[in-house]
Amino acid sequence: MRLSPTFAFVTSLCCSPVVLRAQAADDPPPITAQEIVQRYIAARGGLEQLRAIRTLDMRGPPRPNGRPGRRILRARPFYLNVGAEGNDGSPWEAYDESGLEPRVTDAPGAALRHTAYFDDPLVMTLEPGWNVELTGSERIGDRDAWRLRVTYPDGFVNESFIDKASWLLIARRMTAPVHAFGASVTGQALIGDYRPVNGVLFPFALREVDLATGAVMDNFTWATIEANAPLDYAVFSPPVRTATPVSRLVNGIFASRHVTADALGWYHDFLRDPATATVDIEAAIESVGYECLKNGAVATGTALLEENLRAHSTSARAHFGVGRAYRAAGREADAQERFREALRLDPTLDAAKQALASRVLWY
Repeated sequence: MRLSPTFAFVTSLCCSPVVLRAQAADDPPPITAQEIVQRYIAARGGLEQLRAIRTLDMRGPPRPNGRPGRRILRARPFYLNVGAEGNDGSPWEAYDESGLEPRVTDAPGAALRHTAYFDDPLVMTLEPGWNVELTGSERIGDRDAWRLRVTYPDGFVNESFIDKASWLLIARRMTAPVHAFGASVTGQALIGDYRPVNGVLFPFALREVDLATGAVMDNFTWATIEANAPLDYAVFSPPVRTATPVSRLVNGIFASRHVTADALGWYHDFLRDPATATVDIEAAIESVGYECLKNGAVATGTALLEENLRAHSTSARAHFGVGRAYRAAGREADAQERFREALRLDPTLDAAKQALASRVLWY
């Protein structure tokens, strides 16, 4: 599963969004941001109790199809595993069937780094490099809340809302790209169903919405949260896979993504090598091309996907891939032309239909 913007912050606390109604703060606040943070920490069980928790194993209920539900593993200070993504000091993804296991950067890397903070952002403001300020009050449903602006060490910002009665976090708002493609989305989370775990209150419920459209982006409740479970730290690194010619190709391309000529060199040599020249790599090049687009190498991603199209000129997916690259490069007219051609070749290609209907790519 790929992380949404709010899912990224929510897993450090296990959180949930609603539409917030602004309420002006007319008088000087009778309390400081730091005092609110201290009351929030006390309401959850206290700093000593919080820091005594070293690992978390968070599990959701089984999926409707019978498959296991969500599971997130966490350990201090910044270890994370969310299935096909994680952080062991360097953020990674491991979705790809061809064996691509990128150490991600840019927007995907930032989302994973932000998720990997073991403590939630308000607790993290006790650490150097973090900042919190009180910016007013808002009404969250039927509850009055303090609005706190939290700035991460890398400049990322979110707003946290503390219930004035319970001193617990009840909502959070943030703006971030969705899967590194398209415009940023402002999401809100409603956070609740607090339950004790090892003497600390954790929220079990999350509901996330896109503020612009009201669309529900996520909605779930954890079944269990286990603290201080023994974990093998190897679980926080990418899964070990057997290397293949294709996996060596795509990982070599990704590692060379900031030098387009070198990345293409890997591709061209694979096609020239008699041992691999007949291997079908259309899907593999599509995948590594997308990862290049997401991870700060739009020129390389575009070049790879154009090469892929030249090799597979009648493939709807190849046309769609080039359209995706052109959209990431700001070439919208060219992107739409490729999406239309993809649909002409395959009228059932939903991804192309969605790309023509909206400039936001969600995949």
